[in-house]
Amino acid sequence: MSQNIDTSQTLIPPYGGFWRRFWALLLDSFIASIPPAVICIPLLMLPIAQIGAAPEGQEPSLRPFIMLLAVYVLWCVLSCICMWLYFALLESGKHQATWGKRLLGIKVVGSQGERISFARATGRYFSKILSYMICYIGFIMMPFTNRKRALHDMIAGTYVVKSSFKQGDPLPPTPRRIGWMIATIILLAAGYIGLIVLAIAADRQQAKTAALTAATQLYAIHNDNENWPELPGTEEMDFFQDEDALYASFQDNDGAEYLLAIPAGENRVCCVADTDSECIYIGFPRCR
Repeated sequence: MSQNIDTSQTLIPPYGGFWRRFWALLLDSFIASIPPAVICIPLLMLPIAQIGAAPEGQEPSLRPFIMLLAVYVLWCVLSCICMWLYFALLESGKHQATWGKRLLGIKVVGSQGERISFARATGRYFSKILSYMICYIGFIMMPFTNRKRALHDMIAGTYVVKSSFKQGDPLPPTPRRIGWMIATIILLAAGYIGLIVLAIAADRQQAKTAALTAATQLYAIHNDNENWPELPGTEEMDFFQDEDALYASFQDNDGAEYLLAIPAGENRVCCVADTDSECIYIGFPRCR
């Protein structure tokens, strides 16, 4: 008696793994960025030289800065065109792979293992924008999905397989690891949020440090300390006085401005602001 045996689960999956694709993408991005750099870097030399050659004490004209902006825009446009043509032409070409993919032993095929068209390769390339927009999740999901497909593979109906794969070979399913994918995304999101929190904390600490420096200088000026200009950070702050108070104005790393004061007839430093929260941020009470 003959039996129908499902051999799909016993086949060795022919798909390119995450790290092969990762290193191939890095290499391809570097290769595709060379032509714009070769064209634009020499063009940058002229405006940079003009800015550097401006007479001392005289501001350079706007022309070199406009040229710098124009070259930058040209570089961005050329980079987009080169990246698109590099990936679309090579992945729809004879070898079905970019040079990075060929070096790592993988290629791109359609749903039947066939070579894809230039239009399809173009759609595959530009659909990667979605993955960038959602914090690279479209790339990160690849190891956990059926047949190891990234988001742009699903959109374009393509697969990334090993170079030994031939049209007509089976494309067996692979286990879906949805739980692992969710856990990985949560960990990455937590790490991203943690970095943001650390950056906010660092900015707040810098603002507090600048406020303490300003307060020290205000006290020195208030007490007629002749050495106050030698204190650190003095050149980064503005000091002025009116009949109501002695003031120190300074900025944090984000360009936010703060104003501290020693009111007339008092010997305390307070914060001049519209709300208490602005003063709490730098650790000083609001002037009343």
